[in-house]
Amino acid sequence: MGFETETKDGIAVVTVTAGRLDASIAPDLKQTVAEIINNGTSRIMLDLESVQFMDSSGLGAVISSFKLTGQKGEFVICNMNEAVKEIFTLTHMDRLFEIYPSADEGFQKMCA
Repeated sequence: MGFETETKDGIAVVTVTAGRLDASIAPDLKQTVAEIINNGTSRIMLDLESVQFMDSSGLGAVISSFKLTGQKGEFVICNMNEAVKEIFTLTHMDRLFEIYPSADEGFQKMCA
């Protein structure tokens, strides 16, 4: 499916294992996050370390996933490469999301 999930300390870490976050797997990301939330976890960290390419469908899936957490949840992103980070910057989504350089930093912030 292109994702691995694990929950530790009440935080669901969703790791995108596919190199591309595009229309072919974007719906699966939304479904994965929806299932995590339906199972009672609303604190999510999205790890994009393996993602080398993201299109508008991928960005839309990330935004939809963020919205699913609602105001009571928390959604952070970590491990973006420069190409993916540029997409967030160009679309000003870097202002909407909490973005951390590494999973460790994101996890520490969420546990604080």
